[in-house]
Amino acid sequence: METPAPAALQAWLRGLDDYGEVEVGALHPVEGGASNVILRASLANAPLPAILLRLQRDRGIFEPYDVVREAAVLRRLAPSAVPVPAVVGEEADAAVLGAPFAVLEWVDAPHMGVAGPQASFSAYAAMVARIHALDWQALGLDQVLPVPDSAEAATRAELEVIAERMERFPGAGAPILRRALDLLRKRVPGGAPIGFCQGDINVFNYLFRAGEVAAVVDWEQARLGDIRNDVAQVLALGHLKGAPFGPVRDQFFLQAYEAARAAGELPDMAFFRARWLFELGVIYHGWRAFNDDLPWYGWDHLTELLALALDEIE
Repeated sequence: METPAPAALQAWLRGLDDYGEVEVGALHPVEGGASNVILRASLANAPLPAILLRLQRDRGIFEPYDVVREAAVLRRLAPSAVPVPAVVGEEADAAVLGAPFAVLEWVDAPHMGVAGPQASFSAYAAMVARIHALDWQALGLDQVLPVPDSAEAATRAELEVIAERMERFPGAGAPILRRALDLLRKRVPGGAPIGFCQGDINVFNYLFRAGEVAAVVDWEQARLGDIRNDVAQVLALGHLKGAPFGPVRDQFFLQAYEAARAAGELPDMAFFRARWLFELGVIYHGWRAFNDDLPWYGWDHLTELLALALDEIE
């Protein structure tokens, strides 16, 4: 996807309230995003000194994408206790910049992966718990996100979305991934309430200042479903980064999260850990299909962990 001309973005912004005389500087890629195209631009004669432009991809590891929906989610989160970037505007017409896009406030703060002493693991876990505790109906999130019949139904639907990606990503039909899909379909736990999930709670989406979360970014996968799907992502990523595979209840993030939410243990987390290792197996092949380099984790390591996780729930 070609980087749009600053003049085209400037013309669009000038149609918004308070941006009639805005001047847009050069658009610079923001590193770290693995899905939509993310660009930063400085502004003059505008309410904000800089903005972030999210251009929607047609294809990618988390397809299908919808940046307009993401902007709608952010607007509804704005009055909540979760800090998020302000939405400047969104556009569904691909003719304007070559793809649908959203323009957001640029939050000048490092993400947890590089924030060093500014970051706090307990504050991170507490913010994830805060997101999951939001009253999604009071915030109107049910007006912009599909409401599943149950948390179990939501997990089943998510498995089918991943299964569709398997068929589209070259190589993603590996036997261990098909075994995982078959087993996971049979073992989906029930009994949980419907909750609000960010959909991608990895540390790169949590920006820090002075030990506190300054903003939570990247809501393209936000959905209503089972919050255990969110929590398990961090467990699976932790194993790929070197955390030993062992009893799920021994995992540090799970313990920190449960302490922050103070609502008892999350049951059946072994299933959700396996579910996320399965998705990361599919993502591995999607990454190879849409990028010129390999993912940061290896296929052999992933399949080793996935086999252990499947044996655990089987």
